[in-house]
Amino acid sequence: MKLSINALLLFLSLILAVSFVAEGKPPEMVYLENRHIRVGINLKWGGAITHVSKAGGPNLINSYDLGRQIQQSYYSGPPNYQNAVKKKNPNWKTFPWNPIQTGDSYNFGSRVIEHKIQGDKLYVKTVPMLWPMQNDPAECTMETWIYLSPSSPVFSYKARLTNSRSDKTIYAAMPQEVPAIYTNGPWHKLITYNGANPFSDGAVTEIRNDHKEPWPWVNILATEGWAALVNEDGTGIGISVPNASEFHGGFNGHRGHGGEKSTNTGYMSPITHEILDHNIVYEYTRRFILGSIQDIRKEAKRLKNKALPAWDFNQARHGWHFENGSDEGWPLSEKGLVLKAKNSQTPIRLLSPITFWRAESAQTLAIELTSESSGIMTVYWRGMPNEAASTKPSLWLAWKKTWWTNKRSTTKRITKIKKRWIKVQLKGLPHYEGGLTGLAIHLPFDAVVHQIRLEAF
Repeated sequence: MKLSINALLLFLSLILAVSFVAEGKPPEMVYLENRHIRVGINLKWGGAITHVSKAGGPNLINSYDLGRQIQQSYYSGPPNYQNAVKKKNPNWKTFPWNPIQTGDSYNFGSRVIEHKIQGDKLYVKTVPMLWPMQNDPAECTMETWIYLSPSSPVFSYKARLTNSRSDKTIYAAMPQEVPAIYTNGPWHKLITYNGANPFSDGAVTEIRNDHKEPWPWVNILATEGWAALVNEDGTGIGISVPNASEFHGGFNGHRGHGGEKSTNTGYMSPITHEILDHNIVYEYTRRFILGSIQDIRKEAKRLKNKALPAWDFNQARHGWHFENGSDEGWPLSEKGLVLKAKNSQTPIRLLSPITFWRAESAQTLAIELTSESSGIMTVYWRGMPNEAASTKPSLWLAWKKTWWTNKRSTTKRITKIKKRWIKVQLKGLPHYEGGLTGLAIHLPFDAVVHQIRLEAF
């Protein structure tokens, strides 16, 4: 049987199409979308998110260079990382070990080793580049899961870092971007609620820096656990975290102008201090919302953790970190944080992540502890930052570093004990009042800390 000319051409085109798919390059962009939202990742750039829009709407995400996008980014020692056989960018000469999902400052993209879409879910696995270096893949992998909401322009984001570093040094905790988010110029207003009465319909605040330092970003305390970058109409993209959190953000450049390749950009990122061990598996989840400030705030309220702050240390540090001491490293002991002092003459200082509670809602601090020694434990609590600290980086850092004072502290004598709860009465103490944002615990001896929690009674 002879084929017609048209049939033959169709047959040949099918062969060419199959050959192109088999031998050609994979697509640069992969999209996950429904009737509400479109989210795209760039496979040349580590699978980082380079596109977020409402269905049919403009893209909000900036990609001027490989340090932007929505992406995982982590920091650890050494403080001035250097690979002897790789070139380091002089513009970032003091940077530490800093793997980022997209690529490096020399425009070498991070390598995607797996990606897949299943219905409304997208997964990508990446070997990231070290940002300050030239073509220096990090000894770790990053995994990202994206899940679309079927009923609104919302998506969930899960990130995981798996380290396999040959450098087994135990480095101090560093601030982590979890994750970093960069928007195009029209979305230039950084909005949050930073007051002492979260989810009571108080007025939101636009954060603008008032300093003349070259660094454009500022730090804020988001007591409702969300921040947003919006345009002049008050719509844009927001991110929600389960608890009150420190955020880093602002705007750089000419406000209100610029597309995906413009230097003008908005930035925001939830921040936590974490120790990233050489072999750690570290993960977190976030929620992104497209819409008005009211939409973003409503979703954050729906997701908020209604319980008082509490931490169980059998699987993670949850942002707690140490001065003059260390634990046994990753994986954490099932017992909890096994703490040893670096200097027996100075107490181990445990520092909590930034959080939030009202003094009248928590009367007691409970610490589950094991100790082979006796001594005086001191507990400190932190109040709210003043307004200026949210617009000047130097004042914010001063507030974070010097907030523990004797006037906001109490002591408890600890005797040699096997695993049991120690209760510290906070109600009625001087200066234990209003909105509170963190804890520090000074231990004069080695100990195992199993759990810490605030209690209503």
